[in-house]
Amino acid sequence: MELAELIQQVSIVDYISQFVELEQRNDEFWGLSPFRDEKTPSFSVRPNPPVFYDYSAGIGGNIYTFIKHYFRCSSREAVEKIKDFAGCKDDVYVRQEKMAATMTCKRFSKPKSSAKQSKITVLPDDYMLRYEKDSEKLDVWRSEGISDTSLDKFQVYYDRFSDRLVYPIRNMGGQIVNIGGRALDPEWKEKKQRKYCYFYSWGTINTIYGVAENIEYIKKSHELILFEGCKSVLLADTWGIHNCGAILTSHLSSNQLKILVKLGVRVVFALDKEVRIRDDRNIEKLKRYVNVEYIYDWGDLLGEKDAPVDKGREVFKKLYDNRLTLH
Repeated sequence: MELAELIQQVSIVDYISQFVELEQRNDEFWGLSPFRDEKTPSFSVRPNPPVFYDYSAGIGGNIYTFIKHYFRCSSREAVEKIKDFAGCKDDVYVRQEKMAATMTCKRFSKPKSSAKQSKITVLPDDYMLRYEKDSEKLDVWRSEGISDTSLDKFQVYYDRFSDRLVYPIRNMGGQIVNIGGRALDPEWKEKKQRKYCYFYSWGTINTIYGVAENIEYIKKSHELILFEGCKSVLLADTWGIHNCGAILTSHLSSNQLKILVKLGVRVVFALDKEVRIRDDRNIEKLKRYVNVEYIYDWGDLLGEKDAPVDKGREVFKKLYDNRLTLH
């Protein structure tokens, strides 16, 4: 019997359930990573095809791969463990010609680039339907000034499994490429959780949050105001400022640079106060192609780690009205 045949005979969900407490969410099973300490489940198992992926550890594959990593054992020991679980008495082998072909491919393949590559995940259009529209949980962002209209527009929901507010992150074509999450547990820091996280891993970020939803306003105004985080976009949207997006980090990625060049509109960076715009090489490159402006807190209106919207609409207006041009 070939190893591939044996693997198909074993339920990957049943096997991994011996070591990880899994909870089903539609067609996937989720649990805490067995490879590193974490508080928010990032370990996914799918029965069809029978694979797993640990988003926190960056490890994935079939049951054979799981066993080798979990037990840190040899290939032969991994095969024996699968046989024991399946009650298989037959000899199991890997076709030698396949192994030879694999070695040949490795030998003559181009060396991998050390640069981070984008990992593109496209999720179904109805993906957000798996989450809840829990009004009580959404009060967390309502209390921070975000309107129901903006929560609906950006499809903010509640994920009971991870106890997070969740929202889709779309590419420029409007497809969902990731899910963002905001922890609701007030002790998230003590429990070593991340306040904001992504449900799927990606290398270099290849989108700008909110642009797909706001593209008409951006084109009409010939301007895009860029924040760091998604909440700033929702808050600005609540105030009637719709030509906004978020880069989801404190620096502009090379892929986002290309997106902005293609858009061809004026870009106003409204990043957190502590971020030094002039130190960002991709922002420096961007000014060769489009007009670049940025918000600078001359009057110390913000706290050291504040976003420009954190002190309210009037403060943001003052900051925006006194923005600078990046020369």
